[in-house]
Amino acid sequence: MARIEFSANPTHLPRHPRPPPPSDRDETQNSSVDYISELPVAIILHIFSFLTTKDAIKTSVLSKQWRSIWTANPHISFSMPSCDNRTMFRTSMAIVDAVLLRCTAIKVKSFLFYAPHLYSFIESSHNGWLRSVVRPTIDRWLRFAVEHDIEEVSMTLRNNNIYAMPQFFFHCTTLVSFHVSRCSFSTMGAVNWFSLKRLRIDDAKLEDNVIMRVLKGCPVLEFFELKGCWGFEHIKIESRGLRELVIDSPKFVHDQDSVLKISAPHLLKLRILGNSVKGNFKVEKVSSLIEAELNFIKTYEISQVQAHCDLVNGLLQSMHHVTKLVMGSWCFQVLSLTEAKGLFLPSLECLHLMFPVAVDHEGAPVIAKILESSPRLEKLILQMTCTPSFPVNDC
Repeated sequence: MARIEFSANPTHLPRHPRPPPPSDRDETQNSSVDYISELPVAIILHIFSFLTTKDAIKTSVLSKQWRSIWTANPHISFSMPSCDNRTMFRTSMAIVDAVLLRCTAIKVKSFLFYAPHLYSFIESSHNGWLRSVVRPTIDRWLRFAVEHDIEEVSMTLRNNNIYAMPQFFFHCTTLVSFHVSRCSFSTMGAVNWFSLKRLRIDDAKLEDNVIMRVLKGCPVLEFFELKGCWGFEHIKIESRGLRELVIDSPKFVHDQDSVLKISAPHLLKLRILGNSVKGNFKVEKVSSLIEAELNFIKTYEISQVQAHCDLVNGLLQSMHHVTKLVMGSWCFQVLSLTEAKGLFLPSLECLHLMFPVAVDHEGAPVIAKILESSPRLEKLILQMTCTPSFPVNDC
């Protein structure tokens, strides 16, 4: 049998020749390598996609090879100054014009324009200057985007709906994602957004026929969100490709009897969010719906407890067949208020259910009722909240 011995004496260990120390020549050669300049242009442009255009331009000081690469950046984004100084605003717009003029990218993937303080600036300016400078300038930027086969556009404005979307932009067939706020669609004609998949409109007046025209011109639209919008009463979606609809904080301009109707027979996901001071919701013809979120808030009045309960119950009845249901604090508290008077819930077919509960377990009876109405439930998520409940004794 072989015998194996171990020894702690280093003299018994085999000796291996040590590699010679690097020469001064090797050190000098390694230290002179400019790894930044050696980066491929494709990698540099990928880095630029995470930066604003202003920061991308600053990288021109890093290396000679980087001095002009920013002009080929297909991702362009700007933020206007947070002040009401007309000179600074003119300068900022001139910088955007200069960047677009030097752009060498044949195809621009994204153009992001952020001007949250435009409203306060316009209020301190003359309308004549606004018409002669601001509107033509934004028109010119959008035309640049269309001519460079833009894929993503985001325009965040706060301008009291004074900017009307130009007609030529509605024929941008390469547009894939579009987010716009505080713009008017009143002059809109035909819509040819044949590649658009994601559309989000914030703080805009949209009538029913405008929404219908937009949806008709977006045959491959998958995601549609309306946030803080008003002027519409019925959202009717016939498209088979639209998967998700988000209604966030709609503004009801009439009285408490206003009703926003939503009908979408092929829709898969529906989310009703935000603050809805006035009006109600009515969901119908959503047989394909598999996910729903009722996370909106309305003003609370003791005299309207039963009306609020009827609203929540009606929505649950329309969505009883969804497999995933998320219920917000307001809806859950409304059901908690009416539980003492006898709460009748529709039979729910959901497999996944999520809703908030108070830390004091005040809503435990309602939870039991919901579980009784959900015989197919497989997953229940309870979110603990410290939000105070409505005074049950007053109802």
